[in-house]
Amino acid sequence: MTEIAEAAVALLVKRGGPDGPVVLLGRRARRDSDPWSGQLALPGGRPEPADRDMLDTALRECFEEAGIRVARGSVAGGLPEIVAGRVTGHHVKVVPFLCLVDDYCRTAPGDGEMDEWMEFPLRLLDDASLRTTLDAPDGSVQDALRTPLGILWGMTLRLLERTWREPLVRGVRSLWLDFDGTVYPASHTLAEEIDRRITEWVAMARGIPWEEADLVRRDLYRKHGNTLRGMMREDDVDPNAYLDHVFDLPDSVFPGPDARLGEALQRIGLPVCVFTNAREDYVRRGLARLGFPGLVGRVHDIASFGWTAKPEPRVYDEMLVREAVDDSATVLFAEDRSENLGPARERGVRCVWIDESGAGDWTGPSGAGWDAVPWHWKLRELSDLPVLLLPRLGWDGK
Repeated sequence: MTEIAEAAVALLVKRGGPDGPVVLLGRRARRDSDPWSGQLALPGGRPEPADRDMLDTALRECFEEAGIRVARGSVAGGLPEIVAGRVTGHHVKVVPFLCLVDDYCRTAPGDGEMDEWMEFPLRLLDDASLRTTLDAPDGSVQDALRTPLGILWGMTLRLLERTWREPLVRGVRSLWLDFDGTVYPASHTLAEEIDRRITEWVAMARGIPWEEADLVRRDLYRKHGNTLRGMMREDDVDPNAYLDHVFDLPDSVFPGPDARLGEALQRIGLPVCVFTNAREDYVRRGLARLGFPGLVGRVHDIASFGWTAKPEPRVYDEMLVREAVDDSATVLFAEDRSENLGPARERGVRCVWIDESGAGDWTGPSGAGWDAVPWHWKLRELSDLPVLLLPRLGWDGK
C-alpha cells in the first residue's frame, strides 16, 4: 500500500460582516511540476523539520504563502483529517486548523506559491446557481463551484462544505459551564473584587498585613488549586463563614445583562448546568444579573462536593453520575482555567477553554504538540459556542 504523505492547512475564517463567515482562498501558481497547479486552495503544505507539530506547519505555510502571521493562541482548534489527491493519485492526509480572525492582515508579499487571493463567503456554498461539474484528471466528473478566482472542487470544496453544513462538534447533548471567568469575562471587575475579598479574609484570619496576605492568597491557590481548600487544610477555617465574607457583594459589582450570551444559549438549545468552585447562591445572583437564570438548570457547587473543588478527579466522576451521563463524549465542558479541563478530557468529555487573553498557544506538557493539551477547542468568549455547536459556524443569516 502506498504511504500517504501528511500536510496541514489553515482555515482563516473572518466573521461579523454582512456576508457571514468568510474564508481566505488562494489560487496556486501554474507550474508543470505541481499536480494541483492553478487550483483553488487554503494556505498550507507539508511539514518541515523545524515544525513542532502540524499546527506549526499550517501557520508557517500561512505566513510563507499569504504573508499573514497567525499566532498559535488564535487557533480555535483542529478539524477531522481529510484525504486529498484521490483523483490525481497523489494521496495526502491533510490536518485542517480553524483560525477565527478579525481581519486578514498581510505583512509580507508571500512566496509565490499562490498567484492571487480572495475572501470567499461560505454562504455561497448554498447558491445552486454557482454549482457546476469538472472533468477530473482520472476521467471522472466531480462536483465543483464557480468563484471569481476559478473553479473550487476536490478536497478544498469537500472540507469547506463539511465545515459549513455540519456542527464542528457533533453529538453533544448537554453543556457544563464554569461560572467565574467563563459565563462572564475573566477581565470583569467582579473577579478583582472577589480576589480582594479573599485577600481581606486571609489578612484577618492570619493577622497579617494586606500585602503579605495577597501573596499568601496566590500561594494557597498555586499549592492547592483553590484558596478555600488551602485555607481549610492549613487554617481549618469554616468554609461557609469564609464564603459569606467573600460573596458579601452588592449587586452592582456583578456583570449586567448579556443578551448575546443569552441568545447563544437559547439558539444552541441544550440542557445547561453550572459546575463551579464557587457557591450556588452567588452563582444564582450572577445568573439573574446576566439576564438568563431560566436557561441554567442545576448548579453543582463546591459545597455540594463536600468542599472538594476542581481539579480533584473525584468531582468529575461525581458530575457524570449526577447528570446521568451514559456517554461522556456527549458532554461539552467550558472553563476558563485550563488546569480544570484535564480531568474532564481524561474522562472523554469534550473540552473548551475560554481563553479571553488568547495566551494559550496549544503547547502541551514539556513542549508537546497541539493534541497533547487538556482542551479540544479554544474560544475567546462563551458566546462563541454556536461556532462549534451549530451548522454554518453558528451564523444565523443576520
